[in-house]
Formats: sequence, structure tokens, C-alpha cells
Amino acid sequence: MGWGVLEYAPSIRRYGSTMIIVKGSIPVKTSYQEEALKLIQGLAAQSRGEQGCIAYEVYILADAPETIVIWQQWSGLTALETHFASEHVDAFLDAIPDLIEGEVTSARFDVVSHDEDLLIDESLDYPSVQLAENTILH
Repeated sequence: MGWGVLEYAPSIRRYGSTMIIVKGSIPVKTSYQEEALKLIQGLAAQSRGEQGCIAYEVYILADAPETIVIWQQWSGLTALETHFASEHVDAFLDAIPDLIEGEVTSARFDVVSHDEDLLIDESLDYPSVQLAENTILH
């Protein structure tokens, strides 16, 4: 898996279950964009059927249309590892290298659910931001 090996950070398990989010960006050759997109959409369709797959989304960056972004959510590390060991991932990794132009990047995020109430430091004074009428971000 030379084009996009994830570096696994240790999962945090103190507070409850961990969901894994993976974001990958794949710059493709302009002349192969349609072929690459079809290949990635096929991977996404197969991956969505896997146990532990919460979401598997494919996007084209608006300001860099040659870059295809994959956004994945998995129920845990075991589901993600099973996904990476699957035949359809192997087939994808065999097919995609000739379509890539540039550096593929990926990042993994461990999202931990807290079984406790969140502690909020009331002493911090964050400014409110008005996004639109009747919509304020605190």
C-alpha cells in the first residue's frame, strides 16, 4: 500500500468507544479523472457494505478539481483494518497508481465518545460570532 499508508496513532479508549475517521486526498491526472472517479466510486460502493462502515463518501475539490477526496467513518480500528485487508481495497491499490499525479495524503482521526458530561471552563471568554440572522456561533 505504498500510495497511502496510514500511520496509526494509538487509540484513546479511556472514556468510551472510538470511531475512526479517515480523510484521503488523491490528485489524479486530468486526462484520467473520469476513470479515477469511477474506480474510487466503485471502491466506495463496496466499502459501504462492510461491517463497521458508517460512511464512505467521495468528493471532488471545488478549487482543485483534479483532487478526489475520500471521507470514511468506521466503527473502530478493527473495522478499518478489516477494510484495508479486503480484496476490493487490494484491487483498487493495484489499479489506481497509473492514474495519480502528485502526492496522495491521508489522515486518521480517532473520535472518542465521552460517557461523562463535558466539562466546560466557564472562566474562558469566547466571543460570539454571528453567522446569519438568528444564527450565532458560541
